[in-house]
Amino acid sequence: MFESVVELFTSTSGLIWTSLVLLVTYYLWSRHQRLKSLPPGPTPLPLLGNLLDLSSGDQVEAFRKLKEKYGDLVTLHVGSFTIVVVSGYDTLRELFVKRAHATSDRPDIYTFKEITRRHGITSRSGPEWKIHRTFALNGLRDFGFGKKSLEGKITEEIEIFLNLIDKKQGTPVCLESPIQISVANIVCSIVLGKRFEHDDPAFKKLISLIQENIALAGVSGLLNLLPIVRYIPGDPMQCGKVLSNAAKIYGYFGELVDRHRKDYQEDDIKDIIDVYLKEMKKLEGQVTSFTDLQLRNTVADLFAAGMETTTTVLLWAVLFFLNNPDVQKRCHEEVTRVVGEGRFPSLSDRSDMPYIEATITEILRCGDITPLGLPHVASEDVEINGYTLPKETVLITNINSVHTDPQLFKDPGKFDPSRFLDKDGKVHGTEHVIAFFFGRRVCLGEALARSELFLFISSMIQRFHIKPVDENNIPPVKGILGVTFKPCPFECIAEKRI
Repeated sequence: MFESVVELFTSTSGLIWTSLVLLVTYYLWSRHQRLKSLPPGPTPLPLLGNLLDLSSGDQVEAFRKLKEKYGDLVTLHVGSFTIVVVSGYDTLRELFVKRAHATSDRPDIYTFKEITRRHGITSRSGPEWKIHRTFALNGLRDFGFGKKSLEGKITEEIEIFLNLIDKKQGTPVCLESPIQISVANIVCSIVLGKRFEHDDPAFKKLISLIQENIALAGVSGLLNLLPIVRYIPGDPMQCGKVLSNAAKIYGYFGELVDRHRKDYQEDDIKDIIDVYLKEMKKLEGQVTSFTDLQLRNTVADLFAAGMETTTTVLLWAVLFFLNNPDVQKRCHEEVTRVVGEGRFPSLSDRSDMPYIEATITEILRCGDITPLGLPHVASEDVEINGYTLPKETVLITNINSVHTDPQLFKDPGKFDPSRFLDKDGKVHGTEHVIAFFFGRRVCLGEALARSELFLFISSMIQRFHIKPVDENNIPPVKGILGVTFKPCPFECIAEKRI
């Protein structure tokens, strides 16, 4: 028997089998060494890994419980992915600010590859990403960021928005669509050089497609971790729907780029698309990353991000005003005292309206619009808190863990803007509200969003009293998690003040 075994391992086929056994043994040993250096986490099941830990209807709550049990760094395994959920303000800053060079990349997940083809400013990091993010930011500055002309565009859209509300004459209204289109038009004026009417069918269809994909992000998220689910009969994860919608969205922006190219005049640069086209013409004949695909995806990224986050915060603002009439009353008193009734509020009024600024900060904290952010990936091995996060580890940014931390915010479940005012009535303590995140992936449009929030909220409260449709049945403070955390649909009454 022993001689037979020796003969097997010394024969040609035996050598092959021996090599395979040694390779598998080495792989399992090295994998064990790699995994034991990771932070703690629930034990993965055979084949399923920690899929059941992620299948909860409330991922934010699931991650909260994991943090309570395992700490600020929790390891999960799904498919071929090793995932580390990062919680706590100090740990998030340590990884994504101090170690930003190693943690700012995006994972090479299915939807990024299939939908964006790794192009755009939300794509993977690297030299090209840096070039296009900087180029887009400079373009945004050229066409309004930080300029008085942009405030005029915002105010113009606000006036149209408020006129639409006024036409409802105090009847129940869902504000989501008019807010979306108003905010989207501000982005359009910078990126596309035009605005769209609120009843434009093609524009409304585009927004509905974007909204549907954002809402489906939670359901179809499994596609990124286990791409094989796209072959399940009946498409229960709605993967096909997500990809089909994405093709239509990018097709729409591709057509806009084509129209711009036909009308392009080098001495009349009207918007960011023209800025890109000018650069592409300058680089004609050279090897360059300034391509039609990159331009189309950048425009789509700027549009979707610029519309969605601000719209979501404004919807939370209305919902919090319905549930906290005392806060709405105090905001109205402040804007009336500072601005009066004869003109719209201006950005120059912000320093004189600290309570409204504190209210916006509290809306960002309690509304928690991106509780889990967008996934990052380690581009190299990272040492932290005695653990090693290997290269290609997917990093989930648990922003919610900061906004609900009782060590940072007393009674965090309570909506209380005054927590951000000191004894002299000045705004303070806002650094732990990280809705726009930080580090290299800080939201590109944060400055624009904050300007929009101040002008929309102060103007709306100046001219309308936001009331519930039924005083005995106020819409609850509940939300739905997609790419963003958005309030459940609700109606309200906007009663004109003046």
